[in-house]
Amino acid sequence: MTVSTSSSWFGRYRLTSRIATGGMAEVYLGRALQPDGRFGPAVAVKRLLPHLTSDAAIVRMFLNEAEITQQIDHPNVVRILDLGNVQAEPFIAMELLEGHSFAELRQTAAQGGRRVPLGITLRVLTEACRGLDAAHRAVDSKGRELQIVHRDFTPDNIHVSVTGEVKVIDFGIAKSAAVPGGTEPGTLKGKFFYMSPEMIAGHDVDHRADLFAAGVMLYEQLCGRRPFTGLNTEEVLNRISEGKPRRPTEFDPSVPLALELVCLTALSKDPARRFPSLHEFIAAIEAVGGQARVATPEEISEYVTSIFPAEEDPKRIALRRARLADPSTPTHRAPDAIGVLLPPREESRPPRKEPPGPPPGPSAWQRRMAWAREKLFRVEVLGPAALAVVVIAGAVAVATRPERSVADRLQLAERASNPGQRIRELTALAEDPSATEADLRRAGELALQSPDLEGALAVTQAFARRFPKSIEAALQEARACVGLRLGKKADAAIDRAINLGPDDPRPDLLRADLRRLQGDAGGMLDALTSASKKAPNDREIAVRRGELLSQAGRLDEASGVLNAVLRHRFHPGAAAELGFVKLRQNQSTDAMRLLRASLSRSPNLAKAHYYLGAALTQQGDIAAAESEYRTADRLAPSDPRPLGALCTLFAQNRRGPEAEALKKELADRFPEQAPRYVAECHP
Repeated sequence: MTVSTSSSWFGRYRLTSRIATGGMAEVYLGRALQPDGRFGPAVAVKRLLPHLTSDAAIVRMFLNEAEITQQIDHPNVVRILDLGNVQAEPFIAMELLEGHSFAELRQTAAQGGRRVPLGITLRVLTEACRGLDAAHRAVDSKGRELQIVHRDFTPDNIHVSVTGEVKVIDFGIAKSAAVPGGTEPGTLKGKFFYMSPEMIAGHDVDHRADLFAAGVMLYEQLCGRRPFTGLNTEEVLNRISEGKPRRPTEFDPSVPLALELVCLTALSKDPARRFPSLHEFIAAIEAVGGQARVATPEEISEYVTSIFPAEEDPKRIALRRARLADPSTPTHRAPDAIGVLLPPREESRPPRKEPPGPPPGPSAWQRRMAWAREKLFRVEVLGPAALAVVVIAGAVAVATRPERSVADRLQLAERASNPGQRIRELTALAEDPSATEADLRRAGELALQSPDLEGALAVTQAFARRFPKSIEAALQEARACVGLRLGKKADAAIDRAINLGPDDPRPDLLRADLRRLQGDAGGMLDALTSASKKAPNDREIAVRRGELLSQAGRLDEASGVLNAVLRHRFHPGAAAELGFVKLRQNQSTDAMRLLRASLSRSPNLAKAHYYLGAALTQQGDIAAAESEYRTADRLAPSDPRPLGALCTLFAQNRRGPEAEALKKELADRFPEQAPRYVAECHP
């Protein structure tokens, strides 16, 4: 999240800070001027990016979301407070949310080797379903059903606040009988992992499509994996259409049978066999109890705070800064005539003459003085005289402190051993108008080396705003978004990079990385194929593509790509992958030759040891296979495959106690992936 603190006017809204920028819109913290001249509470004002305001279809979709959401009055749905146009520029004003998406909660927990506790997930899911159930039941002023269907009910579109509140957001592709412009039957919309069979078949859908998506999210919690998986998009969609998920207890016998039944009912292929509504789905979950007890809002709040501490969470820090920079107060009086003064936007927007606006806001010195008074008047132990001295001294010290130059900030960032200090210097640099394109490019490179990817995103977004025609800026923003698994934002930044450099393979490689993180093998292969066409002589791209074709089971294609690489020059990775292809094509002699050659050139190549273990297993050399699997596990401790293969090897060779020990080790080291490998570890 990035913050720009130039206070200005947009219609009747005083916009203090830009707090987020996405692929289509940017969001500001603002306050509306009321008829009595006072300012209302802080809200989030969402504005389309300037280059999109002339696209009628995008504008329609942008406002469609607000018009649908505005029909729903429920505490578990984000509230739309206002929408309209200011000088032909559309906007949406909505309640200001502080927290994270459910997807971010799950991702952060997974990075720590954990899963979100069951009770927390059940609370988040049931509260979100309450809001969505209200949407399904909404009626207009004449009592007519609006027939709202979200169609993109996923963890990304569930917001969990730091106070324990849960809200459904982003009705961008929802349909409603009352709002024209919905998607026609036969058009796929939403994330395909959560699509219902009727959506995939191209049939018109009702509220039970959202109920199916809720079932997918529940299954993910119970099993640590999705109910329908595959090596490519087509395979996943086919499995959803078949509608035969494995029972959760096959992966985790401790799952309560009642909760398993709830989950599988929601996932029924036939909509008529699912719960009649989300209301019944919620009641069924809450009736299970026991180890499936639903957490309280207080427990949600404690959990969110525990994984996103207030002093470390970039989003909460950004909102605090935005509030401190807000000069509006409930008693602020309006000038006699309010004009419209638009805040600075993308450089691509042509300048235009604006009508007179309100008097300028307070100076930087005045804002610092106000900040000092606000902070220090809370210290009741200070007497009035001492307090005045401290306020004045503190404000003067802050106001007169010399600013660092861009060069100084770059130098400090390069030398910083603390990631927080590096990001602070780079964030300040990114907001410095004297920074050149080269300065911002270097700042982005340094930021992306930091583990604080939220901070890196703020720096790279500032670079992209200042230099919208720079492909390097778009690529840096995309890298940060990919690292944070912000799918929509990453795709938007990648699309901008492709438009700026249509022959550059780097955006396609980033798209491949994103699709890998999303579990979309088909999309990853498409991106690598596009990159290879742009850079046909790039061996690393060819090797990646060959590896993916091999993993997808497209052995003849993989063999052709990898052989082409090896004809030019030996490549250990390509040789190892081709060896594995030959093994599955029952060409064991060629497989062993390639794998041995790969290891002679690169003895620490983990996948070559893993593949050699498979080849030795096929030959019946159990002791040698065990040695290779253990070597692969030592060289690549984050890869569960060698341990899983070794567990299966032990189980099939009647080494039960050793297999059981490996099952436990799999569960300890790979809690998310363990169920899959443990299920295969049997005699």
